[in-house]
Amino acid sequence: MARFTLNLESNKPLYKQIVDYYENSIINGSLQTGTLLPTERDLALKLGVNRSTVTTAYAELRANGLITSKQGSGTRVSDDATDLLPDHSITWSKLRNHHLAENSSIFSKVTNYMNEPSFINFLSGSVAPDLCLARTAHDLIPFTTRTESYPPTTKHVAHSICHLLDEEVTPDNMVITSSLEHALLIAVKCFLNPGDTIAVEEPVNYSNLNILHASGIKINWFSTERPLTNQLVLKENIQLVITSSLYDHSIYTSSTIQKRKKLLSHCEKWKIPILEINDTPFFTQSSSEKLLSYYELAQDRKIVLQVGHITGISPGISIGWILGPENVMERVLDLQVQLSLSPPPILLELVENILNSNEMNAHFGKVSNELTMRKHEVLHKLNTLQDHITILDKEDPTAIWFDFTPALNQQEVFDALLEANVLLLLYRQEHAVRMKIPLSYVRREDLLEGTSRLIAVLNRLHIMQFAETY
Repeated sequence: MARFTLNLESNKPLYKQIVDYYENSIINGSLQTGTLLPTERDLALKLGVNRSTVTTAYAELRANGLITSKQGSGTRVSDDATDLLPDHSITWSKLRNHHLAENSSIFSKVTNYMNEPSFINFLSGSVAPDLCLARTAHDLIPFTTRTESYPPTTKHVAHSICHLLDEEVTPDNMVITSSLEHALLIAVKCFLNPGDTIAVEEPVNYSNLNILHASGIKINWFSTERPLTNQLVLKENIQLVITSSLYDHSIYTSSTIQKRKKLLSHCEKWKIPILEINDTPFFTQSSSEKLLSYYELAQDRKIVLQVGHITGISPGISIGWILGPENVMERVLDLQVQLSLSPPPILLELVENILNSNEMNAHFGKVSNELTMRKHEVLHKLNTLQDHITILDKEDPTAIWFDFTPALNQQEVFDALLEANVLLLLYRQEHAVRMKIPLSYVRREDLLEGTSRLIAVLNRLHIMQFAETY
């Protein structure tokens, strides 16, 4: 809201200027219903006027029904304020989309830090610029021409992506989008309405849920420690379950697969579809036992829709996809056309040329070697915490998962990391805090700096916890 100052040279009384200011602020939507106003004393000090001037202004606003005062909760904009304004006023707060979750605590808190130049985001979901095949527009020039005379179609690109994915999928089960965000938006618009309630499995990359919040979708959280129950499904009328195969991680692959099969069985019984977010880096594969996705485990049941994307082509360029049963893909494709979200032909041509180039295959090898070196350096830094951490899947070439013990308060760790300008995935375990450091989402120097900040935060919080205990 714009800064409020009084015009001492105006013929309009000072108290009336205050009344007009608050009335106009409600009209233009900068003051929402329920907003807490300054106390009479604080506003008088701020404006440099006698308290009686503010008292008179507040009394008129209160008489007009625009504000209410209650002992213990202060003075606030009335819930009925927008209905009591003059008829000629365009009340923008009435016209705004009330489904938007503008005050979501997680996102508003993070947003305050993300503008800092030193902010390190381990949840970007996109390959860092220094790991991309093309780092500038000039580097893309060799891939802008092709020998074939026909332009590539989404089927061509789908075929190329299916070849890269280590899953038994066909182009008939895939719809190509311009990004993961578009894939999520289409899926949300296809199956949910504003006000619907879904269940989201933790841990999850919270940035992937922005579209859900902005679409007015209500979220219930569940995890291994807080499983999704039949009572919750019925009580909240859950319409969809969202999982993220990348973040559902366990030391024991077989136990994770059994847990996924159990959730699939429950969702089949409840007749609730699953939307799986798969943003696993596609350019390298783990040498450990393969962890089957929900989509792979449930191909015969046809209750899972999977969205994913490919990044690492060039900063800001990605290609998204949606996987599902053929009859569902027909509906998804129709909606994509209605929303005008079909990927542009030039993007399809560029991606098709790159995915089938010798340069891309060679780039995979370079990235794999770089990630190996990064992992070695990060593990070396984490070695200073060796008495308190347990490294999990040591074979994962794309990330480092570890448990930190003894268990710290997850929210305190999250807040302390934000204060250190670091955004990292945390997952509460029974006796530890589980963390994931992705190796490909930030530049190497930021990866090492972010790891150093993480270590400093964990050491400080652990010392504070120890001091409080003893």
